[in-house]
Amino acid sequence: MRTDENALVDRLSYLATEPDKYIVRGELENQRPEDLADALQRCEFEVTLSILQKLDAESAAYLLIELPDDLARDIVTQLPDATVAHYLDILPMDDALALREYLEDERFEALLHVIPDQDAQEIRRLLSYPEGSAGQLMTEDFVEVRPTDSMSDVLDLIRNTNDEEFETVNYIYVLSEDRHLLGLLTLKRVIRSKPAALARDVMVEDVITVPVTTEEEEVARTLARYGFSAIPVLDDRGRMLGIVTADDAQEILDEAHTEDVLMLGGVSGDAENYLSLSVVELIKRRLPWLAVLFVAEFLTGNVLRYYLGDRADSDPTASLAILAKLQLVIPLLIGAGGNAGSQVTTTITRALALGEIRSTDWFRVLRREFAVAMCIGLILGTLGFIRSVLKVPIIGWGSPLPLALVVGFALPSIIIWAATIGSLLPIGAKRVGVDPAVMSAPFISTFVDATGLIIYFEIAHKILGLYGIRF
Repeated sequence: MRTDENALVDRLSYLATEPDKYIVRGELENQRPEDLADALQRCEFEVTLSILQKLDAESAAYLLIELPDDLARDIVTQLPDATVAHYLDILPMDDALALREYLEDERFEALLHVIPDQDAQEIRRLLSYPEGSAGQLMTEDFVEVRPTDSMSDVLDLIRNTNDEEFETVNYIYVLSEDRHLLGLLTLKRVIRSKPAALARDVMVEDVITVPVTTEEEEVARTLARYGFSAIPVLDDRGRMLGIVTADDAQEILDEAHTEDVLMLGGVSGDAENYLSLSVVELIKRRLPWLAVLFVAEFLTGNVLRYYLGDRADSDPTASLAILAKLQLVIPLLIGAGGNAGSQVTTTITRALALGEIRSTDWFRVLRREFAVAMCIGLILGTLGFIRSVLKVPIIGWGSPLPLALVVGFALPSIIIWAATIGSLLPIGAKRVGVDPAVMSAPFISTFVDATGLIIYFEIAHKILGLYGIRF
């Protein structure tokens, strides 16, 4: 039965003050690492650190594995080498490489001399590949056989090898003597084939692979596209170096998706566990975009002052009643435009992230979004016109016909403009190598607010001028 989390949090907070580490170990020895990790995430950092410092190296290492990566990395810098070495040894290779960024180079190199030599050599090999590439994401722990091995030999290899030797046994790779990938066996095919059948006769020769320098997000998308549980990684000579597994790929996609969602909300920074971030770090993530948007809002204010301030003062014939009624409709118009732009931006950014569209598809996207915006704009414009002319309390505004026409024409114009900007900006950003998520929904809303007001007031000038109304 799982321990009550709130009770466990209180218990850990108490044990953190216990000076005798053996009492702490005895109290927690029957607790599952997963439950402890969940509770420690809700404790103060000092409590988490104290508990880990009092556990033995092996228990602390397995507990660190269950903690969010960002929290674990903050803690390992303050743990003894014995614990960190054990942690480094049991970490998946891609996570072990990432740990290097948080430890001093000398300490990381010293830890490599403590862990098994085979693991240390693998870490050094993976570090030689470009950062963020398939080479640093892959593992060398895969099942390999020769083309002359029988299915009985393959099963014996899997049966007699330690579980920790292989990342997965779902795929068995057939390699030549010079380590070129010849084909692929699935565990299901091995089991169903005759024991004496040879690997070269059973294997699938058409194997999807990725070069070792491929960007990790592209590797993850390839795995997701084909639904594989692992994909082989080859060097520039076609020799097999390792595999990237689906769980690692899913982490990459989840992190990229989280970062895009944060950027769409105007929050900068990497995807990290919320509870591990301090107040200062949260401020650093949110303030930059808020400051940018705050400055951008000056444009909206300048537009309002130009049309409703200075121009009204310079034109004594302007009707204050007209100006007041024009202002009443502004929230409706800029709200519709901002929301329309945000919808398009979010949709296009997601499609770009998933590889559903490319920057070369800009005209096709623009054509589709223009058609959608035209239909939505005409519907909302008609509804806005009807509501403007109706003299029904609450439902209608009872505006004069000229003002109703302004609303009827301005709404579709602003929505079409917002959809155009919302679709082209992310694609343009992608084309010049900028993260499309930078063109976030708050940025689009602010931009459309200002430019939408210009469209609104210019339409008002034209239509009201036809009726001899000036402002």
